[in-house]
Amino acid sequence: MTTSESPAHCRRTRLSVARGPAEAVCVLALAAALTGCGSDSGGDTGAPAPTAPSRSAEPSLASPTPTKPASSPSPTAVKPMKPSTPAELRACADGSCTVVVTKGTEIPRADGLRAGPFTVSAVSAEGVDLSSVDASGFTSNLLGQRPDQGGPSTVNQVSIAVLAIVGDTAKLRLFPAE
Repeated sequence: MTTSESPAHCRRTRLSVARGPAEAVCVLALAAALTGCGSDSGGDTGAPAPTAPSRSAEPSLASPTPTKPASSPSPTAVKPMKPSTPAELRACADGSCTVVVTKGTEIPRADGLRAGPFTVSAVSAEGVDLSSVDASGFTSNLLGQRPDQGGPSTVNQVSIAVLAIVGDTAKLRLFPAE
């Protein structure tokens, strides 16, 4: 080492030689690019960026910290639904009601809307099955009706939407079709 060479200059030279000229250029380019990052606080004095590579620019040989797997949320308790009473079901005769049904429930005919009566033939996780036979003998079947099916089903002038299914009960909304 000559008197004009500083110890830092010797370390830089050894680092450049040990890594090769291409890697030294990459490290210097990275250091130059990083000096442009930061906040614009107005305190920039225009000082030149350091040209020596820092030890933080070197890749770490440490293994990454293992991440803890995300725990699945605990299932929320579903409140059981109580089936509608016969009086509540009779309120559907005008074609506008919300009722809770089970297999075998009969929803009365909505005379003014030319639909019904409806019989619930199944309620399960796969959906609700409804059937209707009108006065002329025409049969309508709504099979596998679900809350997430994209909208209500319509028979004549009555729309039927499944709002929820809990076990062997289902909450249905009947309303005039538009």
